[in-house]
Order: sequence, then C-alpha cells, then structure tokens
Amino acid sequence: MMLFDLVSFVFHQISIPTNSPRERLDVKNSMQRYQIRAACRYDDMLYVESLIRQSLSSICCTIEKLDIPTLKVQEMGIFHIEVRCSENARQHLVQMVGRLGLEGGVRSIRWNAVVEPTI
Repeated sequence: MMLFDLVSFVFHQISIPTNSPRERLDVKNSMQRYQIRAACRYDDMLYVESLIRQSLSSICCTIEKLDIPTLKVQEMGIFHIEVRCSENARQHLVQMVGRLGLEGGVRSIRWNAVVEPTI
C-alpha cells in the first residue's frame, strides 16, 4: 500500500497541466519534520550511527540534519537528527525510535514533531 501511495504522489507531482487549475503539493510541505535526540556511550557511537542511518533509509525518511557533538567529560555522544517523513512512514519512525531505545549502548532517546509556521 505504501508503494501505491508513493506512485500516486509522484504521478500527481508530474501530471500534465489541464484546463482546470490544480493545486500541486510541495514535497517538503507534505512531509512532517521530526527531531530525534539520542545519547549513547562514546564507544558505541559508530554502531548507533550506522543503525540510525540504516533504519532511516529503510523507512524512506529524508535526513535533513545529523549532528554528533561529543561530551568527553561523560564519555557520551549525543545525536541531533532532523528528518522528514510522510504520514505513512511515521509508524515506522516510532518503531525505529523504540528499537533504538532497546539497544545496550543507547542511554536515552527522545523525539518530537516540529511544528512549522504556516504562511
């Protein structure tokens, strides 16, 4: 069903103009933006980063920002991630965050939707 929705969306975006005006959706506006913050042990940072990248690419999310500042004092790494995903992919994002929270090296994880101002 997700593939059908994607194909319908693409065909809607590239549709040939007709006599009747048709409002075209902006791809960025049709996808919700989310922020994810995950803290993990410094030794597990590469492993957790690969899990994050692999998971986000498999659920068709667009990574807009991936910052990894390191706290040397506490030997912790904190990932600041901003992604965009469709309403259909949101449930997979919820599952990904839940699975990351179960990883041994991950100390905390939280996420929220970003409300963007309307023009």
